[in-house]
Amino acid sequence: MSNQLIPLPEHAPPSVKHLPLAKQIDLWLELVTENDALVLSGLRAKIGVNGDLPTAYRAWYARRMANHDRMLATFAANLSRGN
Repeated sequence: MSNQLIPLPEHAPPSVKHLPLAKQIDLWLELVTENDALVLSGLRAKIGVNGDLPTAYRAWYARRMANHDRMLATFAANLSRGN
């Protein structure tokens, strides 16, 4: 079914449950490291080679956290209303 949210078992990503905890942590760290590299690469593309990457990152992070805070406030307001 094309509108399924949960993939069929044969299409699901491989599980890491069978791996030792240390290997799971290594994989998680690799994922986080690669994600950071993508964020920094995207920022570098926006600001150019002469732009201030640390300042751009701080501004991006501040916007991201402000959006996250607004989302949490909306969530809390909806919970208090019973929605």
